[in-house]
Amino acid sequence: IAPCPSEQATVTVTINTPPDPGTPGAITLCSTDAPASLFAQLGGTPDAGGTWSGPSAVVGGMIDPATMNAGVYTYTVNGIAPCPSEQATVTVTINTPPDPGTPGAITLCSSDAPAWLFAQLGGTPDAGGTWSGPSAVVGGMINPATMNAGVYTYTGNGIAPCPSEQATVTVTINTP
Repeated sequence: IAPCPSEQATVTVTINTPPDPGTPGAITLCSTDAPASLFAQLGGTPDAGGTWSGPSAVVGGMIDPATMNAGVYTYTVNGIAPCPSEQATVTVTINTPPDPGTPGAITLCSSDAPAWLFAQLGGTPDAGGTWSGPSAVVGGMINPATMNAGVYTYTGNGIAPCPSEQATVTVTINTP
């Protein structure tokens, strides 16, 4: 208002962008697999430089299925005030390879009663596998009167991504 001149003031406005932790992801590993990047499992375009937390301590953003636990791992990217920090998760499933046991052997007489092949495997084999060999195996039994001698293979089926595993039983059948 005259005779006063007009005056000005400047206001600086800073607009911070909220952090982007990406979108949730998941990975299934076999306990014998090599370490994998958790960051690579996040969807979208996550910001680098966040931190990981979860059932096991995360070093270098890697999950080592041989030494770490399965579960939900959380990636946190810190926000610049007034933007809050943001999080995304990676669900990790770790499958164990099957244990078919260790190789075994059995010697039978052709007049012997049928024998259970599974009992001939060493170690602590997982039940539920399948048998193959020179003769068809029914119920996991070897009948020396009707079946052929040879190497019988027990296959424990793996749950992806773990492969199936095998052990053998060498069967010798003698005649009286």
